[in-house]
Amino acid sequence: MIEIIVVIVLISLVFGVVARGVFSKGEEAKAKLNLARMEKVKSALNQYRFEYGTYPASLQDLVRPSGDVQKSGKLFVKLVDEDELRDLFGSDFIYKSENDNRSYTLTTLGADGKTGGEGADQDVTMRP
Repeated sequence: MIEIIVVIVLISLVFGVVARGVFSKGEEAKAKLNLARMEKVKSALNQYRFEYGTYPASLQDLVRPSGDVQKSGKLFVKLVDEDELRDLFGSDFIYKSENDNRSYTLTTLGADGKTGGEGADQDVTMRP
């Protein structure tokens, strides 16, 4: 009877170690795919700047025309889907327009959604 309990405990420990390793690799894969999503948003930001002369005031301006775009009379084309404005961990990208919309920062806080971290939890910031 004791042997059976020992075997069950050992199997549980091995399963726990394997599951933790698989989970962390999955988060790291998401972090790499997140970079591709950020590059797509960055490309949309550059396309917006090319079309309208400045970067948008918010990421929502990539999905819906801002008041300035409507006033300009230019045709608006949605540049990304709304769900692409969130990272693969479910958090919104942090976008800050700077210098009167002549520059920006685009940030993801990684898997943990908190500032700082390493691996899949690492923050990533992109600029033009």
